[in-house]
Amino acid sequence: MAFLFNLSACGDSGSNSNPENLEEIDGKGNSSENEGESKGIPGDEKEGVESSESAEAYSSSSEAEEYAEPESSSSEFVYADSSYYYAEKNMLMDFRDGKTYRTTSVVVTTEEGDETQVWMAKNLNLEYNEGSAKSFCREDDPEDCIVYGRRYRWSAAMDSAGLYSEATKGCGYNLLCKATVPVRGICPKGWHLPTSNDFKALIEMAGGKNEAKKLMATSGWEERKVEGTDDYGFTARPAGSWDRYEKPADVGSFAYFWTMVQYVNVDKPVVGESISNEAGAMKIDGYGMTTYSYSKEMALSVRCLKDSE
Repeated sequence: MAFLFNLSACGDSGSNSNPENLEEIDGKGNSSENEGESKGIPGDEKEGVESSESAEAYSSSSEAEEYAEPESSSSEFVYADSSYYYAEKNMLMDFRDGKTYRTTSVVVTTEEGDETQVWMAKNLNLEYNEGSAKSFCREDDPEDCIVYGRRYRWSAAMDSAGLYSEATKGCGYNLLCKATVPVRGICPKGWHLPTSNDFKALIEMAGGKNEAKKLMATSGWEERKVEGTDDYGFTARPAGSWDRYEKPADVGSFAYFWTMVQYVNVDKPVVGESISNEAGAMKIDGYGMTTYSYSKEMALSVRCLKDSE
């Protein structure tokens, strides 16, 4: 059952979560005391829709080149809250820090029909540390984030400090965030955080939850049932997660990506309002892929979607 609210959320009748949706989300979400535990929502498998461009179009340069800082020259680089999308080269430049990211275009099927999604094909690597809204590299090593991108707490992914938009200022753990879709969050200007439905459409496009290999990078996976084939240039890397104690886990084995969807706990009112301690994410491993809910205190990767024209 779905209700209109400011952000999407879902849960099952046996948990402390209640659906409060702007979008219709299939499946169930359960909280878990073990945040690192693998959780999943089985989804209907449908035939995949072919990518609008062949996988060969997404040949990658070196990791360092993709995340390279602007080279010093006589003309100083000007940082600004802006971005540039170079469609012919499948490339995005984020002028907030000068980093560039490969992109990939795929055609997915939604309730409104077929549509083209343009995804970042690399995990976001923008530093964000504002109070408890933090991002992490393993052992504070920038080289780790060159490979895997930064891992963000949900509050950081949502830009709870309001550095780039007032729309999500104050979003975080134990708070019901009020914002409208699309949610930019920490994404470059002109891009936004995915919804659970965006990821579900991506899963269906790839052929269903058992076709994780088609979205996985061809190297870097330590635990896997299959080798990644990266058919659509999404290049999911096993960046793992950080728990609430800021300890990394599952690096090399799991890829997690935040959504803007939050899960609402209706039985814990705060001054007459619901609270939310969990948010939706997509999980990919060598055995499958799915969407589910995780504690907002965890830190996961971020992939952004290009805004519609």
